Amino acid sequence: MKFNPSFRETAVRLARIAANEVNRSLHQPYAQERKADRSLVTDVDRRVDEILREGLVKAFPGHTILTEESGLSGPKDSEYVWMIDPLDGTRAFVKGIPGFSVMVGLLHQRRPILGVVVDPMEERLYEAMRGEGAFQTYQGKREQIRVSTRDRFDEMPLIVSTGFPEEKMKRFRESFSGPLATPINSVGIKVGLVVRQVADIYLSHHSVHYWDTCAPQAILEEAGGMFTRLDGTALQYDLAEGFSHEALTLATNGQRHADCVRIFSSGVYPKLFDPQ
Repeated sequence: MKFNPSFRETAVRLARIAANEVNRSLHQPYAQERKADRSLVTDVDRRVDEILREGLVKAFPGHTILTEESGLSGPKDSEYVWMIDPLDGTRAFVKGIPGFSVMVGLLHQRRPILGVVVDPMEERLYEAMRGEGAFQTYQGKREQIRVSTRDRFDEMPLIVSTGFPEEKMKRFRESFSGPLATPINSVGIKVGLVVRQVADIYLSHHSVHYWDTCAPQAILEEAGGMFTRLDGTALQYDLAEGFSHEALTLATNGQRHADCVRIFSSGVYPKLFDPQ
């Protein structure tokens, strides 16, 4: 199925504008606070959220929009739902270190079909539309990208978030002995490392929301990789209250994805990687 090219064009344009606002704000004063769930939010998150929401409403008034900061809005029966994380990796942004991104994804009939992720600090953009491949734009050059074909666990680099529990990592490394990439925040950044062949396996150590995975999933799958729950089942986007996958997630280059699932489903892994 061919999708409207304006979906990609609009998402890329708005994500670039949003990323420019993030960069402009990086070294400027801004307010920050804790939300009810204790996660960090800044007024930069909210400004970027507004830029993206208003742009999408103007371009596609018949579409539904779900954002981390503003929740669900728009028609309830649209087959298209935009998923926005205006600033994924806010903690890294506040510290002024790599590991934050702007993410815009699109669902069609509850399946990711479009993803745009911008790394403002590196000025690197990832984008994909279902059936059209995945692309990276960096230093003025746009090129198609594919995951690696590495299939030996001792050669497959791993990537995790900062704060990955030490005791869990020790157990994890018993089965996955490949190089360990420097831990970093933002699902979009980590999946970007997988599609660029810097890493091959990305495991979350806590559950994530729909806006965390929609854009990265579309990009990774178009680049030849896989993104599922830790038990191998598909990520669901049912727009249920909370908008959370309520499970750990696994993203890989696809070469040993089923083997990873089998390993995590055996022995003590279910207890070690309890999303709660």
